[in-house]
Amino acid sequence: MSVTSYHHGDLRTAMIEKGIEMINEQGINTLSLRQLAAACGVSHAAPYSHFANKDDLLSAIQKHITDKFVSVLSEALTGLNDTPEGLLNMGCAYVMFFVRNPQYFHFTFNRMNLLIDFDENPSEYEPFELYKDTMLHLLEKINIANELWRKIIITHLSFVHGLASIAIMTSNVNIEEWEENVYDILSKSYFLGGMQC
Repeated sequence: MSVTSYHHGDLRTAMIEKGIEMINEQGINTLSLRQLAAACGVSHAAPYSHFANKDDLLSAIQKHITDKFVSVLSEALTGLNDTPEGLLNMGCAYVMFFVRNPQYFHFTFNRMNLLIDFDENPSEYEPFELYKDTMLHLLEKINIANELWRKIIITHLSFVHGLASIAIMTSNVNIEEWEENVYDILSKSYFLGGMQC
């Protein structure tokens, strides 16, 4: 693919996505901007129009995935804030985001140093903060005792994250099958117990 095959913004996104793919296949230590340029079919100087160096590329990859993840979770909550249905939709969105993009899961949870705060303090990772904040508002709304909040949040997030992990470890993942079943799996699970109202 030649340099002229891309629009300016498209090339940046293409390099980010290709970078994720290369990291997951070859490891982060072997990645270079020169190799990335070759894989994208552009000149070796082209990446430097978008990234100062490899660390800048890695930061861009992290932001790219995080922004997409937050967008998907937020969209799942539209019109359903502070409701069990909204939480269920967000759980489905969480799982399906990674079923559709397993390369994002591997980069995020193998490469990023994420710290989660399950109390009321803000977490550093925006998708988890959105998830936790949604749950805190719901737990308060339906009068769950404060001393149970932390345990419920950990249980819920562990279930959803674990389901996503299992899904992407399954050989020959059938995305359509997961789309059909993930809502049923989550809605019938115990993790929503006590939050129906």
